[in-house]
Amino acid sequence: MSLEQHHVLMNLEEQKKHEEEQRKYEEEQRKHEEEQRKYGKAQRKEEAEQRRLEDEREERRRQHELALKDSEQALKASKLALIEKELELERAQKESAEAIAAQQASSPIPAAPNVTLSSLNSLVPKWTEEELEARLEEVEALFDNFNTTEAKRALVLTKHLDRKAKAALLLLEKSQRGNLAEVRRVITKAYEITPEKWRQRF
Repeated sequence: MSLEQHHVLMNLEEQKKHEEEQRKYEEEQRKHEEEQRKYGKAQRKEEAEQRRLEDEREERRRQHELALKDSEQALKASKLALIEKELELERAQKESAEAIAAQQASSPIPAAPNVTLSSLNSLVPKWTEEELEARLEEVEALFDNFNTTEAKRALVLTKHLDRKAKAALLLLEKSQRGNLAEVRRVITKAYEITPEKWRQRF
């Protein structure tokens, strides 16, 4: 083999070696790019999942705030309704008192000591629901002492009812709220007092 041929063979081997190294480099480059694509895809998937979780948390927070707002509005409406009922009852009591005063002025009835509604209200003792039955006799005796009309008795009893009984009283027509029998019926229902106990008290 001549020297020239030897150089040609050496060049060919070097070229093959270079081409092999180039192929390896390109293969490594492709692998690296593929890994980069996989990593980018996984990262995008993770970011999408993170956004989804954040959106869910935000939606839950929004729903909670809405529910809380609705609850607050319902509570406010309930309080307003109760205040309106109490005001209506107070107006009804005032109208009943005025009606009684007008009736007494047009046809006065003889009574034992003349006592005003304000005085009667101040004389009636405070009671709890548990004390009601025991207090009824005291109240009735007080009414008898002052020869109190049924309308006044109804009005004074109404004044001393608790919210539960007052709310039930609002179901009556205004014309019935000065009727002692109707007021007794409402108290009977509200406090679950039997008719026999009423007969004993009244």
